Amino acid sequence: MIDFQLRDPSRVLSPSLLVYPQQIRTNIAQSIRIAGSAARLRPHVKTHKTPEIVKMVLEAGITKHKCATLSEAQMLAAAGVPDVLIAYPQVGPAIERLAQLVSLYPDTRFATIVDDGEMLEQLSTEFASKRLSLKVFIDIDTGMHRTGIPVGAAAIELYQKICASQVLEVGGLHVYDGQNHQPDLKERQSAVHSLLQPVLGMVAEIKGLNLPVPTLVCGGTPTFPVFADIELPDRETSVECSPGTCVLSDYNYGRDYPDLSGIGNAAVLITRVISRQHHDRVTVDLGYKAVASDPPAGRRCHFLNLPDAKEVQHSEEHLVIETSAAEELNVGDVLYALPAHVCPTVALHSHLLVVEHGEIVDRWKVVARDRLQ
Repeated sequence: MIDFQLRDPSRVLSPSLLVYPQQIRTNIAQSIRIAGSAARLRPHVKTHKTPEIVKMVLEAGITKHKCATLSEAQMLAAAGVPDVLIAYPQVGPAIERLAQLVSLYPDTRFATIVDDGEMLEQLSTEFASKRLSLKVFIDIDTGMHRTGIPVGAAAIELYQKICASQVLEVGGLHVYDGQNHQPDLKERQSAVHSLLQPVLGMVAEIKGLNLPVPTLVCGGTPTFPVFADIELPDRETSVECSPGTCVLSDYNYGRDYPDLSGIGNAAVLITRVISRQHHDRVTVDLGYKAVASDPPAGRRCHFLNLPDAKEVQHSEEHLVIETSAAEELNVGDVLYALPAHVCPTVALHSHLLVVEHGEIVDRWKVVARDRLQ
């Protein structure tokens, strides 16, 4: 683990989120190693939402990205990413705004997902009216029951409609399994292979209709190592892995997934003691407007200086912790905490403070935390 402490934190406002470029580069390199090549990666930008990190990923040879929001898609295109998949259903005025992005950034190839025939028709109508093209993936429900169409005849029919379109280009299948976060690697492997069998059966059916299935975009961070080990016998269909958290990592992933070897924490929160009125408790300035309220209360961060710290009360700007070291702490003392879930934590901060050799050397704006309006 890297040394997160600043040499002189006296002028650094808290709470702030610190990031460490050396560890970010290591995490990117390790992700490529796990995937087998940069070409097999389509990392999700939701974790960091920051163009400087996007450029580091591009420099490592990763040219494809995944995102959820139009703001993230615009940030990626502006940073020079040539291939952007918006893995989120586009409905209502978002369809027109997507067409505007496609027109505004001709050097970026955009794609999105669909799980509904009406959505597909609306995309087709809008892009035909603008004389634009768009790549489309079928979103498959692998058991999470959030978005996606189940494997079966309806999914194949929807796929055929894309292939028949004069405007839309088929990209393949989006196979996300956010329900699979088992700490045990063998259990995750079993879950992935179970969900993948019907998907591959449908792929065979589609190919039996003489239709292409270029790509399967698979998984998130927990199942990244599992999908990375999968080699399809049919080389005409490639597997792309789309982890997000790996670039920064967080406390929960570092604790639960030792198989993501070599990937370490690259972001930490700096916080201060603001009150000490009880012998076994202190209050710090790390409310849930600075560290994500996901996961549930009591499990939202890990204090590096206080391994026995227990979160006992959390509100907008305050976090009360119980620790045996409470009486040794003074008001104003600096503490460092790893976020349990880094992705929504990043979205709470307007800037990331960049640390090299214990010094703040830059501030990176979290550009895509804002929604397009």
